[in-house]
Amino acid sequence: MKHILQVLRFEYIGCVKTKSFIISTAIFMVLIVLMAFLPGLLFSTQSGNGDVHFTDKEKPVIAVCNKAHDSHEMLTAELTMAYAGYDIRMTDENLSELTAKVGTGEYRFALLLKEPLSCTYITKNNEVFSGATVQLKEILTKLYQTTQLQKAGLSLDASLEVVNAEVKLDTVTSGTDQAQNYWSTYILMMLLYIAIVMYGQMVSQSVVAEKNTRAMEMLITCAKPSHLMFGKVIGSGLAGLTQMVLIVSTALVSVNAVSKDSLPPEIMGLLNFSVDMVLYALLFFVLGYFIYSFLLGALASMASRSEDLNTLISPVMILVVAAFMVVVFSITSGDVNSTLMVVCSYIPFTAPLAIFARIAMSDVAVWEILLSVGVQLVSVYLFGKLAAAIYRIGVLMYGNPPKPTEIIKMLQEQHKANKLTKQSSRS
Repeated sequence: MKHILQVLRFEYIGCVKTKSFIISTAIFMVLIVLMAFLPGLLFSTQSGNGDVHFTDKEKPVIAVCNKAHDSHEMLTAELTMAYAGYDIRMTDENLSELTAKVGTGEYRFALLLKEPLSCTYITKNNEVFSGATVQLKEILTKLYQTTQLQKAGLSLDASLEVVNAEVKLDTVTSGTDQAQNYWSTYILMMLLYIAIVMYGQMVSQSVVAEKNTRAMEMLITCAKPSHLMFGKVIGSGLAGLTQMVLIVSTALVSVNAVSKDSLPPEIMGLLNFSVDMVLYALLFFVLGYFIYSFLLGALASMASRSEDLNTLISPVMILVVAAFMVVVFSITSGDVNSTLMVVCSYIPFTAPLAIFARIAMSDVAVWEILLSVGVQLVSVYLFGKLAAAIYRIGVLMYGNPPKPTEIIKMLQEQHKANKLTKQSSRS
């Protein structure tokens, strides 16, 4: 235990003192602050319906040629309400004149109404995500419905009441509200995936660096391979947790400092993480990190050069990417309790992401959670022992990386040698 703590302390201090660790942490914290405050600054310059405020001299003009409705007042009122901050100007200009003035920038856009349900929308650049045509259709449809109801004998107020009527829909969920939890689950799962990959690779790169400097040969004489492997993985994991705590703390402080009224409820909904989901994410990060870090560290010990590292760890990286894709497709489809997801909840390589997504997006029995956690804990122990055995072999191995069959053969020979050593010590 003493040797594990020594290696842990050495690895932790070595990780947090590196320039890459300090710079990446600072960059993430700055980005978090910008992401928290920038939307508020952008939305604070806009009105409640998303239209920009302008001074009287800066007001852009929306030109309307109305040949379809008898009254301009209702049309002007609806457009003014929809485009607050714009100057709604009625005109008798024809299509070519309106097009020319829109082209020169005198008008922001123009409308030519020839019939109650027919409109020509004139704009200089038709933006992909502007949504202007959808809004205009709603306004003109509402105006037509109101006019027809008035012709049928209803008063203006009664007509508007009918046209503006909305259905109040109350949703009662007996289980988990997937619609409400989707984005928060997706964000947490993305962070979980990135953290496992990033900090797992940190372990593998540390092992290769030590082997290139021959430091491993000295370390192996001072401590058991299992102590070195567990100390290294735990130390790097604690460094990763330190970075995550700093980033998450910055995010929480930034979000609480932002005025809630300056952000739309849709964005605030994305930041609505429940405490239990954060704790589950932390638990499965730790378990997933240990599973993949032991494998990555073991494979990295077989590399003689940094150039060989990517080739050796590529099978493990493919596993984690495949696990991530399976879970993403499942939560996108809404079927998080499919047979595939249930099976993935008990496979060590996919369990951290799969069981977390199921817990967040559905109702999972307690025994299922405990079974999945148990499988992962046993896997951590077994993978740790396997990684230590491979690490011991890879310490003195140089040259081309061995093939999987060669690694298995060397492990078998090492196991036989250990058995003979134990038998001789007993006798």
